[in-house]
Amino acid sequence: MTNRKLQLFLILLITFVAFVVNNGAIEANIMEARNLTTAREMLEENNWLEPTMNGELRLEKPPLPTWIAAVMMKLGGGENLSLLRLPSALAGFLMIFFICQLTSQISDDRLLRVLVAGTSATSFYIFFLARDISWDIFCHAFMIGAISLIHKGMKGKDEGWSPFLGAGVLMGLSFLSKGPVSFYALLLPYLIARSYTYGWEGANNKKWGLFAMALIALVLSFWWPLYIWFTHPEFSALIAKQESLAWLERSTRPFYHYWSFPIQSGIWTVFAAIALVFPYARQRIDKFGNYGFLFIWVVSAVLLLSLFPEKKERYLLPVLLPLAILTAFYFRYLIDAFSGPPTDKTDRILFWINALLMILICVAMPVVLIFLPIEKEHVGFGYLLINFILFWGLALLLISAFRMENPFRLWMGMVGMVLSVCLSLLPLVSQFVITNPEYHSYQELRHRNDLQGIPFFFNGEIPGKFIEVIWNSGHKVKKWDPAIEQQLPANPPLLLFSHEHPFDVLPATILKNYHIKVIGHFDGNPGKRGGNKVLSNFATVIE
Repeated sequence: MTNRKLQLFLILLITFVAFVVNNGAIEANIMEARNLTTAREMLEENNWLEPTMNGELRLEKPPLPTWIAAVMMKLGGGENLSLLRLPSALAGFLMIFFICQLTSQISDDRLLRVLVAGTSATSFYIFFLARDISWDIFCHAFMIGAISLIHKGMKGKDEGWSPFLGAGVLMGLSFLSKGPVSFYALLLPYLIARSYTYGWEGANNKKWGLFAMALIALVLSFWWPLYIWFTHPEFSALIAKQESLAWLERSTRPFYHYWSFPIQSGIWTVFAAIALVFPYARQRIDKFGNYGFLFIWVVSAVLLLSLFPEKKERYLLPVLLPLAILTAFYFRYLIDAFSGPPTDKTDRILFWINALLMILICVAMPVVLIFLPIEKEHVGFGYLLINFILFWGLALLLISAFRMENPFRLWMGMVGMVLSVCLSLLPLVSQFVITNPEYHSYQELRHRNDLQGIPFFFNGEIPGKFIEVIWNSGHKVKKWDPAIEQQLPANPPLLLFSHEHPFDVLPATILKNYHIKVIGHFDGNPGKRGGNKVLSNFATVIE
């Protein structure tokens, strides 16, 4: 598995299945809806420097991911989520490529590249965000590339300025993707770990390269924020204040909330946790790379993220990158240890436990499908047969790994499990998630010819989660409270969204003088009817 061409093919195959296959199976979430709505309005208004969302300035996030989404929308239209999510998949591939490059700087072992790539690409939050039109995958993909180049530039004697110039460009792109987030959550922990383990010997000889890197990063990072500051100074100050307060007051969790972070690795949770047991893992992993460097990188990232009261699981993505490398290093140790005479008893017990657990999961997967409450036409005999062949075939591979005590086969089986889920189970996700019998998507509204060009309104102030309605309906929606403003806000025809029936909302003068046509009740709640009132509305045309 050390053949470079074979490794490249395997990495491309793993990332393609993990990031691209069936990536349109899940409807756009609230974060994607914000990004896509802003991208749609960029195209409609031809306004690329001052983004808007639902007609109002949207300056909370830098624009690079939205620019990318708008370009993809221009090329492929706004209907195909698989195409719209393709840039995130490409960012995910870049992330894996840069992680492999960094691994090559840390260790000369050739097998580690493919182990790191496969482990990273199938870690839960990495492959989840590579299937999501969000800001996170872009900012961290660019930053891990910058880190890889910094490490290369500091390590090499004859590299010149080129790694640092490239790192500066990637840092700027990271800032234009999500501001300083990746600088704090990914770059700073790396610098802490590097300072403690490798040190900065020789940095004085590279000071001009480092200076050029910083200068490029500053120019690329701040041209757009400065432009916005000079064009909208008061609004920019308000946004800066709101975003700062959000880190302190929104989605607050206790300090220790992130300390279950290995769970976000998904299938690699147990091995990731083992690799973090310092006394046990250090003496085993140091043979292949600098364990202390990776360990300190992971721990310092978690500590720094824990300092902020606002905590969300997706913020752990910058922790999962060095953790995936560390987990792959542990597998490399196991492959080496089990290739010779009988190894340490602790290693063998841990290997047996994990192998048996994976075997049980593979055996159970297709069996569980039979008993899931999903529509039978989606789980016909042929589909079940394919899943039994797929997962029980992987179970046989894992059984052979267990019997032969072969860690590389175990690793292949675990990667195969994640890829099999992407291939065969993701198309059924909507069946698991959408259990509301009255679920009615707002996407129907964007395709109705009779609604093209007419204004849309919502009864009252527009709440944040309503952005999902705005994206799916394909129209901007303005606020209108008929109880206060009893005249129509625009010339008819117009469409009104309201939680209550329109005859309970509209004043008598409008009911008397205009034709009121309820075209449907739309419920975007997948779980239960009216679960979130914001997503449950009557759509009424007033003519």
